[in-house]
Amino acid sequence: MSAIHTLYVSVSNKSIDREASMNEQLEVRGTEEELERLSQMLEQLKRDDDVTQFRAAIPYKSADHDKATDQFNDDLLKLYQFIYDLGTDKTKAHIHDTNILNKLTNTDYEDPGYER
Repeated sequence: MSAIHTLYVSVSNKSIDREASMNEQLEVRGTEEELERLSQMLEQLKRDDDVTQFRAAIPYKSADHDKATDQFNDDLLKLYQFIYDLGTDKTKAHIHDTNILNKLTNTDYEDPGYER
């Protein structure tokens, strides 16, 4: 049986720490394999972020229906779901209270003004 480790995740900084800090962090517990997968997901989000940041500066290109933005959002949703799955009760409550999983799956693209 694999040992369970506790780590602290910052989605905004895309980092994992062994010790809690004063920054916003989500506490997770998992095996070495699960935590390695979490690290890979954060690395993917960094790559997604790099792609979307260059496209954001184009004034005539809407990012709302952009494939790079869709990929970023999909990966962010998967990351938060994985953090939720590995999270402590406090982490799960935070994710639930912020309603982030629902917000990421239900965009407002169908609202007036977002016609294709």
